[in-house]
Amino acid sequence: MIIRLIVCTSAALIATATGAVLDNPILKGGIESSWGEFSSAGFIRTPFLSFCGVTVIHPEVVLTLAQCVYDEQKATVIDPSQVEVIAGDLNIAVESSERQRRDVLQIVVHENYTAYNHRNDIALLRVDRAFWLPSNTVEVATRRRRIVPNGAVCQLPGWSMERSATSTSTESDQKYLDGEILDRDTCNQVNVHAGAVRENMICGGNLLRSTNAPCSGNLGSPLYCEDELTGLLSFGVNCGAANDPPVFVQMRFFNRWIEEQLLEVGLVD
Repeated sequence: MIIRLIVCTSAALIATATGAVLDNPILKGGIESSWGEFSSAGFIRTPFLSFCGVTVIHPEVVLTLAQCVYDEQKATVIDPSQVEVIAGDLNIAVESSERQRRDVLQIVVHENYTAYNHRNDIALLRVDRAFWLPSNTVEVATRRRRIVPNGAVCQLPGWSMERSATSTSTESDQKYLDGEILDRDTCNQVNVHAGAVRENMICGGNLLRSTNAPCSGNLGSPLYCEDELTGLLSFGVNCGAANDPPVFVQMRFFNRWIEEQLLEVGLVD
């Protein structure tokens, strides 16, 4: 399956409010997306991460990786007050009238998440007030419940921070890439992954050659297949080096867990 990956590009550094210096998101290649093309895709900022992708799955809830909401030592879930959610915009640096900012009230990390092997790498964030819906630039994602066949076409959105070689200005618009979903056994045969890709993950992108791909700063970016939320970028983020294809949390294995969490906090009947 081909994956269209949207991610951020830049090796620049930014300082957070806490003084930490962090890598900006980076993307090798990419095509600018249009308004409303990936309206459920957003990102968060924390004192420990400059950017991490999120997806709006409910008017009051976004989905992200568990690893995105841990402290620098990856030992403790951070306080919800330290997380800012941003949705509805195509540019990181220049805020448009479409941007919707939210604070976070609650973080729910999968109870079986293990950091060292990225198992169950998923978390829900409940925001302080509902997103304005319906909106041209913020919509709730449809979560995929079916198997994605190898070789199908998918999309992964994010943002880019890229300084032009001929200019001092910085481009920071949303972009996407295309990539191909690969057989899990094939992904596990490469030396880098060596059996790390589990059944509840999905693998796609570069395999035998270097190609356009996500680099640093793109974790958590949503993968869309046939306009359905299919995965979240969890590891294999290395600018397209051969034999290290991107690996995603596979959504269809976590739909029941998501629905249980929404029910527990009273957001569904």
